[in-house]
Amino acid sequence: MSKYAVRGSDVAGLLERFAQLKEKARARTGRVFSFVVIQEAGLDGFWIDRVLQNEGVESHVVDPASIATSRRRRRAKTDRIDGETLVRVLLAYKRGEPRVCAMVKAPTPEEEDSRRLCRERKC
Repeated sequence: MSKYAVRGSDVAGLLERFAQLKEKARARTGRVFSFVVIQEAGLDGFWIDRVLQNEGVESHVVDPASIATSRRRRRAKTDRIDGETLVRVLLAYKRGEPRVCAMVKAPTPEEEDSRRLCRERKC
């Protein structure tokens, strides 16, 4: 698994990185591949999902609590492990395996804004 760092909220940088990867794959294989992206639902909201879908990228948002983990022992929590887990979950989901995870339906911007007031009050 390759990892590339893009600064937070740098959408142009992210899309540029996608274009570079697409060109690299096209140069190696002669074919153009589409991107499939998965991310955990979090406090940042769903803006990145909407941006990616507007750019034609297949984007999925997963409920992090729905991903099965070993309950017998404590495990390390790192970005590398989480990234690998998300890739495995996405592959299983795309194969059609049932109950591998729960995908979240992204709310509209208006629905997300209406929730924001109560979230800010709790903070």
